[in-house]
Amino acid sequence: MTSRQGSVGPIARRLADTFTWRETPWGTFADASGWWHDPELLALLGPGLGALHADLGATVVVGIETRGLLLGPITALALGVGFVEIRKDRRIPGDGRGPAGDPMLRAATPPEYQDGGLTLVVPGRLFRPGDRVLLVDEWLETGAQASAVRRMVTEAGAEWIGAAVVVDACAPHTRARLDVRGLLTEDELPA
Repeated sequence: MTSRQGSVGPIARRLADTFTWRETPWGTFADASGWWHDPELLALLGPGLGALHADLGATVVVGIETRGLLLGPITALALGVGFVEIRKDRRIPGDGRGPAGDPMLRAATPPEYQDGGLTLVVPGRLFRPGDRVLLVDEWLETGAQASAVRRMVTEAGAEWIGAAVVVDACAPHTRARLDVRGLLTEDELPA
């Protein structure tokens, strides 16, 4: 079963054509820089990602630092909704308050995620009860970060509707639990 919805086949082909794997001394890495360089593809990404969950009526799009901060706003514009950025907390854990006492929502990924996990943060005031939240990112594999965002969304009283990603590389149980829909799967990328 594919996670693609609608008529995103031409986008998937173009994504595959502009993608490469890079060999480095530390291993093989996905190089998506061709996606950002192609202006026509970049113009298609926001509407394409937004179309994956168009039937669920998102009222806000969220994106996780770093690539989610590129894809999130263009998807939000395509859907005519707002955008919320999720940051990776690089500070020593504190009391959970942001500037001027603004309560911050925080959620950690599991310790085994990326050699020790990480904590994601967002000002709590940016999610409101009744918000229908769509996560947008370039790649989803383990679901660790998406699950952390979902916990923050739920804690704020908003509703998680799913994740729209460029590449769906997750297991079927993760896809179903988080309602992940992708423009293409990892198997559709060139070897």
